[in-house]
Amino acid sequence: MTAFGASNRQMRYRAYFWLMNASFGAIVYSLVELLAGRLTGFDPEDHFPPLVITILYSTFAIFMFVVPMFLICARFMRDEYAEGLWRRTSVVLAYSTAALPLVFFILSWLWYFATGHTDAKLVHWSLRWLADDIRWGEALMIVWLGYMMVFVVIFQFLRWRDSR
Repeated sequence: MTAFGASNRQMRYRAYFWLMNASFGAIVYSLVELLAGRLTGFDPEDHFPPLVITILYSTFAIFMFVVPMFLICARFMRDEYAEGLWRRTSVVLAYSTAALPLVFFILSWLWYFATGHTDAKLVHWSLRWLADDIRWGEALMIVWLGYMMVFVVIFQFLRWRDSR
């Protein structure tokens, strides 16, 4: 019974990192797809059937948003190393949450004035989001999704740095 319990615990600990890797892979794929679409105009929805797109995007959505939420809360799946890494990730995320919005807005306004478009109709495409009307529910969803993705990226970065 003890050997089975230890084996079960080890499997949970490994599954934590496997799920974190899968989440990170989904985030990287989404970022690459977004950048490729912006730079080349390639849209997978134009080249694949709707059923394939639905299955693909649903899978990525689960691994980008639901799985990280579960992993953040699933203390029972973390061993001592993963728990320490989780704590370090939380500290980095807290600092990022406090500092990055200010840095982001300063850089956005610098870019806004650097492009020389102070007329709202001529604003560079990279800054149009600043003028968009957004609802509270939409804003909350974006912040939540961003938080999940940033947690995974920081966790994986710290894990990579530890392995070096």
